[in-house]
Amino acid sequence: MKKFLIAAVSALTIAATALSLSACGFTAKKLKVLNVTLTGEQYGYCVNKSDTTILTEVNGLIGKLCGNGAYDPENTSAFSAEGIQYDFDGDGTSETVTFKTIYDAVTNDTASDIGEVPSSVPAGKTANDCLIVATNAEFEPFEYKNGSKYAGIDMWIAKILADTLNKTLVIKDMEFDVVITDVESGASHIGMAGLTINHGREQLVTFSKGYFLTTQSIAVAEDETAFDNCTTEAQVRAVIESMGNVDAGAASGQTGYFYIKGSTDFEFAGFANVNAKDYDSIGLAAQNLSNGKLKFVVGDKDPLTSAVNEINSHIRVEG
Repeated sequence: MKKFLIAAVSALTIAATALSLSACGFTAKKLKVLNVTLTGEQYGYCVNKSDTTILTEVNGLIGKLCGNGAYDPENTSAFSAEGIQYDFDGDGTSETVTFKTIYDAVTNDTASDIGEVPSSVPAGKTANDCLIVATNAEFEPFEYKNGSKYAGIDMWIAKILADTLNKTLVIKDMEFDVVITDVESGASHIGMAGLTINHGREQLVTFSKGYFLTTQSIAVAEDETAFDNCTTEAQVRAVIESMGNVDAGAASGQTGYFYIKGSTDFEFAGFANVNAKDYDSIGLAAQNLSNGKLKFVVGDKDPLTSAVNEINSHIRVEG
């Protein structure tokens, strides 16, 4: 599946890292994502507990885009949705758009970015004139940047929602850990950041209907053979538990980190023998895996696969 670049900055960082390693006599390794599902969750958008208006509007939009349930990229034959009339392809005329339309266009690299979007309420407008979105633009294919412009599945849905409400779209890019609290405080109207719905988060904000079914996946060095016979999560766990004390990485505050560390909110047991290291993005965690600093990385399947593909594209093949 062809992916957009994570971001120009990420690409430069990866290239610089590779050059630095070469100068020091180290070789970055190619990575692979195991074809094993560790867990299954749903993404939802979150709103302040007192904001029933935005909740109603976003649930209505999700219902039209997704149909009767969250979109499952592994079972597209069951997908059925009414869709909305919207000029998604930019040709000046509206067409029927569903979540699958957006997902396929973004992941196949045929969707554009959403254009320039202000990061604060523009002069002459009030917060009530705007749809203020909190996100973390480090989560391709759901939210990321092409230069200064936002792109990705959630960002397109944010634009569609703002247009539906006749509001000016404002996007605030922040650390993932801050998205929930920013919405809880009322500083943003809605959080759109590939947020997994769980009990702990539901104590702070209200979630929309689930719109996407995701799975946690594990990435390892391409030459790692310990997991070769694994087809189930139980087998993967058994291999990890047999490794002794190792370091593993994930993005800070994201589901993969809590899968490694353990969490009552997610109902994850964690691993007593694994030191969980958190990074600002899944891309940075994957870089450290490639550089030999981690034994494995856990993350949401689509963003993790995207990060692995990006890193592999920057590693030269010798010979």
